Amino acid sequence: MFGWLKRRKRRRIAEQPWPAQWSQVLTLNVRQYRVADEQLRLRWQDVTRIIVAEKYWEGCDGLAINDEIRVTIAAQAAMMVLGVQDFYFDNVRTILIHPAFQRATMRDGMVVEEGRPLAGQAWQGGPVVLSWADVLAGARSNNGGRNLVVHEFAHCLDGLDGEMGGNPVFDNPETAQRWQQVCSREFEQLGRAAIAGRRVLLDHYGASSPAEFFAVASETFFEMPERMQQSMPELFELMVEYFKVNPDVKGWGLRKR
Repeated sequence: MFGWLKRRKRRRIAEQPWPAQWSQVLTLNVRQYRVADEQLRLRWQDVTRIIVAEKYWEGCDGLAINDEIRVTIAAQAAMMVLGVQDFYFDNVRTILIHPAFQRATMRDGMVVEEGRPLAGQAWQGGPVVLSWADVLAGARSNNGGRNLVVHEFAHCLDGLDGEMGGNPVFDNPETAQRWQQVCSREFEQLGRAAIAGRRVLLDHYGASSPAEFFAVASETFFEMPERMQQSMPELFELMVEYFKVNPDVKGWGLRKR
């Protein structure tokens, strides 16, 4: 019953007129939206509306939350679930936004460590914490393949199995096994590159743990799909299988589950 009520509520949200100023925000702040075809844009708008409506948005350190902030962040998160039906990051309730990076580590909304620069965090069962300055840097241009929203919300997807351990849930066990094989190999190669100080496609931060590898690989998938497909074709195809979109083709090759 509750699932039916939620779906009805979401249909009503999606049926609301799309604000013209929101299109302006997406055109300015989300570069992937600029090249999407009309069909994909309509889907993008529906998912964005629902994420905006369902999350609790809180500004920190004096930041006043407005539609630009909500829509920019929601649209980047929406990009990750365009090919998925009836999922809008239901496991994320609260999004905390700071004006710029902070020097603290948060857990369940509480400061647990001072002094370390922090652009964003995502905790199992807790809020997503984002720096607005870093959100814009990753959204408006190709920021070296980095996208803070994609990175942190990838952790939220990773945690759907109860643990943020770098093992996203696939539709079948064969694909999950292939993910383990390919990612173990790529993770080891990235670790060797990081130790040697050798630049490769993925950010060296992905070598710190399997969870960070998945988050960094997700950033690269959405930010530099052409390069990822060329240099890491097996990982790229697994990402296509997981996200149900192919950002390396016109119209993104949307594949609905």
